[in-house]
Amino acid sequence: MNIDNFSLSQAQPIHLAFDPDTLESLIRDGKLHVSDFSCLDRPSQKGVWAMLRSVTISTLRLS
Repeated sequence: MNIDNFSLSQAQPIHLAFDPDTLESLIRDGKLHVSDFSCLDRPSQKGVWAMLRSVTISTLRLS
């Protein structure tokens, strides 16, 4: 990939798919925040919300 031709000011959204475990790990480690992405369908949104509840509960238990 030639990054010299990539302009951030003209960048379009990039659509990606993550393994749920990878996504959860990125969120849990603070490397990705839910405001950084959007879900493209209802089942994905429900899965992310369930994941966030799980991460929040485990974080509260560690406190």
